[in-house]
Amino acid sequence: MTNQQKRRIVARLNGRTQLEAFEAAKAIWEDPDTSLERPLLSTLKNGRRPFNRAAAAFAMQILSTPNTVRALERTVESNTEHPRVRGEAAEALAHVHRKKSHDVLLKGLGNPSKDVRFWCAFALGEMAEQRAIVALKRLVATDKRMIKGFWSVAKEAADAIKNIQKGNKGHRRKDGCCFCVRD
Repeated sequence: MTNQQKRRIVARLNGRTQLEAFEAAKAIWEDPDTSLERPLLSTLKNGRRPFNRAAAAFAMQILSTPNTVRALERTVESNTEHPRVRGEAAEALAHVHRKKSHDVLLKGLGNPSKDVRFWCAFALGEMAEQRAIVALKRLVATDKRMIKGFWSVAKEAADAIKNIQKGNKGHRRKDGCCFCVRD
């Protein structure tokens, strides 16, 4: 990817429309270049609109570095960030994370935002995180809030429990989660 192409992608990531921002994020998926790490981190932290920051979080799961994983964790934990951005960060952590990410997502199951709870449940199910079962059962019993374009938090929590109970063997290894990056 040329420097001009990178500048264009970063400009689109910070564009005025959601479509433009997510098309730029998809372009990063098609040609992941680690030199885009800093602009992605900057957009996640300082992007003008929530959808710009959410698109950066989406792109970060393909550009997985220790810095991007930590930034995604901070985003999930941030009570001042827009719930959509926090949810996108939680979803990204399902695919690239470290051991601490499991704890961040477990804590997110109790978050006031339905979007954060939903995506934390999804991520923990993908990780086959046994410690989440009790909290997920509580969400199944109590959280009927709907997520636009998806289903209820309770249904996602139930799906996560199924993933955990079947062991999600493709995601496990002897010493823990196979997606955990080494710090």
